[in-house]
Amino acid sequence: MTRINLLPWRAAQRKRQQRDFILLLVAGALIAALAVFLLQLQIQQLIANQEARNQYLQGEIARLKKAETEIKELEKAKARLLSRLEVIQNLQVSRPEMVKALDAIPRLLPENVYLLTLKSDGSQLTLKGIASSNNAISAFMRNLAESAEFGEPVLTVVENRDINDTRASVFELSVKLETSTKDNPPANKPAPPVKR
Repeated sequence: MTRINLLPWRAAQRKRQQRDFILLLVAGALIAALAVFLLQLQIQQLIANQEARNQYLQGEIARLKKAETEIKELEKAKARLLSRLEVIQNLQVSRPEMVKALDAIPRLLPENVYLLTLKSDGSQLTLKGIASSNNAISAFMRNLAESAEFGEPVLTVVENRDINDTRASVFELSVKLETSTKDNPPANKPAPPVKR
């Protein structure tokens, strides 16, 4: 029987298998390194995109904050203008009321009642004067209360004094002007239709 030596063939096969295994290991390592590199590039690209988005959003937020401050300034200016407009409208409405009051006071004064000062604070009038008696002051207050131009008068001071050897009553009273809305309709209310 012939003997075949298989040891060099087995050693060569083992060397070839080790070489193939090392080649596969190196190829796997290269593929893994390439995959990690590509993954790193992808992650860096995503980070760069997100940073660009963040910068865009920060720019938009800054622009909107600036617009918000401008809107707040405009709202403050609008509120100031509206308050001025309201003051002007109130003055426009109250202007004829004061004229009516100044016209009505002399007609409401009874005899022996004399006004010394008249002071206006908005729709509140303060009247100071001298009367021959307390009854004359009462009559003046009744006349004021019954008139359409004034509200209920309030007597704040009354003193009996001797003025030029004559007994007189010095008084101070406050009364509110009544606003007549029927004479001054609101500006935003439409006019009634004309009947034909």
